[in-house]
Amino acid sequence: MKLHYFQGSCALAPHIALEWAGADYVLSEMKRSETRAPEFLKKNPAGKVPVLELDDGRCVTQVNAVLQYIAETWPEAGLGGGGSGEARGAMQRWLSHFNGDVHTGFTPYFMTHRFADSDGARAEVKAHAAGEVAFQLKIIDRHMAGRDWMMGAGRSILDPYLFVFTVWAGFMPDRLNEFPNLKAFSKRMKDDPGVGNALRMQGMA
Repeated sequence: MKLHYFQGSCALAPHIALEWAGADYVLSEMKRSETRAPEFLKKNPAGKVPVLELDDGRCVTQVNAVLQYIAETWPEAGLGGGGSGEARGAMQRWLSHFNGDVHTGFTPYFMTHRFADSDGARAEVKAHAAGEVAFQLKIIDRHMAGRDWMMGAGRSILDPYLFVFTVWAGFMPDRLNEFPNLKAFSKRMKDDPGVGNALRMQGMA
């Protein structure tokens, strides 16, 4: 099994989940430009990472789907958020929020060239994006008050995805200074052996 990624991408989330699951996997580091090459587009026509290439050649794509595949394939790791319908529903809600609102909020900040041409317009896009990211992170920071993990008592696939956001926020002017609960969460994650392994393997620590 092979995880295709490039450094700094959301593929760090399933990488951490694979570490937590004790999975047998190898890494395939990509350059951003290589994700649009014909050979890679056979694995994921959307031209994005992560791609989890299974031993039989099938590929799981999209970060939510990859994370859920890991949780379901290694249930003994307990990353699925709990067995009740209520717990599964809560995890799905947060996964949707992460992917549809938080993740997309970062995109215009780091990839302003997709949204504007002139320097002035790009600065405006970046400022608006930073405001949207702060709005979304504030929601999660409130949720994390008094919690070690997104789902409460135990870690789940939500936590590596949230950790990615804290890494990205570290490149923004205010970092995590406005979000004490997320700042504490990020430190806990960095102290985790599996997270540390993933960061070192991706050249991020």
